[in-house]
Amino acid sequence: MARGLSRGMSRRFEAGWAWENEWVDLAKSVVDYSCVSEDEAFVVAAFVAAHRWLPPTSFRAAHLPAEVVSVSECLTDFHPHAQQSMHTHPWHLSLDDALHAARDTVDCAADVPPEHVIKRILRRITSPAVEHAVAQGAVHTLAMSVPTSDAAALLTLVKKCMGDFPGPFQVNLAMGAAPPMGQALGFEVLGFDESQFHTWLCYGWHIAAADRLDVLPAAQGLLSTLAEARLVADMANQERESPEECWWFPALITQHDVLL
Repeated sequence: MARGLSRGMSRRFEAGWAWENEWVDLAKSVVDYSCVSEDEAFVVAAFVAAHRWLPPTSFRAAHLPAEVVSVSECLTDFHPHAQQSMHTHPWHLSLDDALHAARDTVDCAADVPPEHVIKRILRRITSPAVEHAVAQGAVHTLAMSVPTSDAAALLTLVKKCMGDFPGPFQVNLAMGAAPPMGQALGFEVLGFDESQFHTWLCYGWHIAAADRLDVLPAAQGLLSTLAEARLVADMANQERESPEECWWFPALITQHDVLL
């Protein structure tokens, strides 16, 4: 048996190695966890296939961009629109389920932004692919994850409202798995109340955070760090007048469109 690799095999090996390195470099460019420090652990709670929220002018004056990421049904349209179950809507158990929902547009007409809104957004965008996605009212696959220190409390509240029905939150929070690889967009402060997840934006906490904490939403209307999100959640929880009111917590939002 000949030792080592033949010249032809060696060239093919080197070409394959170069291709693999190029692929890894590309993956690193789209998988960005820069807003999450290495000593923070998160538990994935559920997934959504969501449109972006386009705030009206009155909201954008309150430190919000023209296009906002949210996983709250208060603001955002989700796929599939026909999903009516209180136990699951608009959440999906797995990333595969959410990816399938994002692709499936049967009986699910996306709410395409008005033309003047599209043009205003496109003026800020340089990528043709992103331009097309915005113009078509694109659906994005998102994961919502919580810090491990908040997972047990959220699971308790979900079970109190929804029972032991094996929905996405009951299953995923009990498993305690880390979120899948994706692009970390930032943190959203969410509030759980009567089987629904609210967002800090629809309660006006982003205005209070700017005034009291000097904390402002960053790109896409999310907060840049877990520390900022905790400050806002703590502020909101201090305003609760009874245990039945919204319990607020920080959530890491990751995007997984690279898998489409």
